[in-house]
Amino acid sequence: MIVRCEKAGVDMRLSAEATPEDIRSLHPDAVILATGSTPLLLPIPGLPECGYATAQELLAGKRAAGRRVLVAGGGMIGCEAAEYLAERGHEVSVVEMKPAAAEDVAPEIRRYMFETFRRHDVRLHTGCRITRFYEDGVECKGTDGSILSLRGYDTVVLAMGTRSSDPLSEAVSPFVPQVFVVGEARKSPGNAVAATADALDAALEI
Repeated sequence: MIVRCEKAGVDMRLSAEATPEDIRSLHPDAVILATGSTPLLLPIPGLPECGYATAQELLAGKRAAGRRVLVAGGGMIGCEAAEYLAERGHEVSVVEMKPAAAEDVAPEIRRYMFETFRRHDVRLHTGCRITRFYEDGVECKGTDGSILSLRGYDTVVLAMGTRSSDPLSEAVSPFVPQVFVVGEARKSPGNAVAATADALDAALEI
């Protein structure tokens, strides 16, 4: 896709933050904002001090994980992180407050994901609500009221949801005729299929 953009003459400016002033200087007729989402930080004791890595940082290669990893959150992002780590030789456990993990993953993908979990002995702790974070793990409460302590991990990975990040649409709307917000910037959580569909719909409206 990058090569196709280059051949089509797209001006791609990397390592550059888009500010309202920068956008105004380009005098655009339309702007498509694909600013994504930010990790959801819940008010759980110990979270700010535990030294967590987010699943997004991990998957983007911005942070490394130790041998034993605890993933806090068993939705799509958490399970993708767990799968990624398990395939690379890490010992992985996942904690999810819902009765089942990966409920937001498409069934045809979920099947293969769980085969990977079984093959690499990924441990799933479902029905567990995290009540406290530690540098080496968490304490959580089961649906039956029992307390489970999961400690001794090298890395805690945070994957407890995301929040849409749209810092620009309101600022640029006064001077841009058409403004489109796509992907997780529009609705979070999302996925690549939904984001691509948003982008196509926006392009067709310009």
